[in-house]
Parts: sequence; C-alpha cells; structure tokens
Amino acid sequence: MSRHHEKTSYILKEISEYPTQEGTIRVGDFVKMLGDRGFCLAILIFSLPNSLPVPGIPGFSTITGIPIIFIGLQMALGKKALWLPPRIANKRFSQAAIGKLLVKALPTVIRLERLLKPRLLFITAPLGERLLGVFFVILACIIALPIPGGNFLPGLSMSLLALGMLERDGAFLLFAMSFSIASVMVMIEVITLFFKAMFKLFSKLF
Repeated sequence: MSRHHEKTSYILKEISEYPTQEGTIRVGDFVKMLGDRGFCLAILIFSLPNSLPVPGIPGFSTITGIPIIFIGLQMALGKKALWLPPRIANKRFSQAAIGKLLVKALPTVIRLERLLKPRLLFITAPLGERLLGVFFVILACIIALPIPGGNFLPGLSMSLLALGMLERDGAFLLFAMSFSIASVMVMIEVITLFFKAMFKLFSKLF
C-alpha cells in the first residue's frame, strides 16, 4: 500500500481512530496500516513516548528501544519492507493507549509539518536512509539503557529524524542529524557519570 503522498499527521490520526474489537490491535495489522512508510512511521511511534512529557513507566524506554534497534538494523541493511517474526506480529497492544499517545503528539507533528517540505532529496535517497538506520540503532541502544531520564534526548532525536525522512525534507534531516550527534555526545557524558556513580556506590557497599 503506497502512502508516500499522505501527510504523517493524517496517517497518525487514522491509526489513533482505527476501529478494533476488544480494544486491542495486532502488531502485524498495525504494521500493514503503515504501508510502504512502515520503517520511519514505526520508529516515530515507538520514539514518541520517550520525547513527550508523559509519566515515566519503569522499563518503558527499554521496551520501546529494542523494537527500534530491530527496525533500524533492517533500514541499515537496505531492506525494502519491514519484517517481524510471527511471535511479535501476533502480539496485541492496547488501542486506547496508542490512541491517547498519538492524540497528544498530533498538534506538535502538525506544527512541524507546516515547516517541512521535500528538499535536498539526495539526503533522503536509499543511501541516506541506510545511514539513518545506523543513527536509529545507536540512539535506540542509548534509550534501552536503564538510565533515569536518559530517554528524552535520544527519543526526541529519533522523532525528528523519522519525521524529516517521512516528509522527505533533507534540510530538516541535516538539522535533526546535528541535534542527534549533539544528543549522543551529551548522553555519553551522562552515561559515564552514571556508571562512575554506580561504581562508587557499589565500592562503598562491598
């Protein structure tokens, strides 16, 4: 299903209003709804919980980070379609939960869309998409680490990168890549300080 002509906000709104039975949606059906924009749309949806001011849930960043690593690796390898193992594709999640999240994110996505337009298209070419996959893997690995507050910067970075690729805006992608590199540098410092603090704590205990 080709969805390249549709605005990202329109697809997100459609997903948030998707009628389901028993209040759940199968992951495989969810991916089909994303059509040929499945990679970046899936990453945008998984990264949004980490880039929005929503109440923290223990382990939630790890739960969302691992699927992004899986998707990013497929992008980096140049896969044309998003593949999910049957065990993952058959899992179900709450339609109400994803709907609330998307409704909360939609105003920001719509505002950003007004600034985005197709330009510098060579950056959004297949080679650029593969490079983006590497970015996603690095950022998702950081999100998956159990570091308090360590999910916001990489989560926001991935949301910006995904939106830029979805709207084929190479200029915005350059900005998002610069922001992502800065985020990684900041997070390296945070991770270093975190593990130093943990090492000192354990050395005092034992």
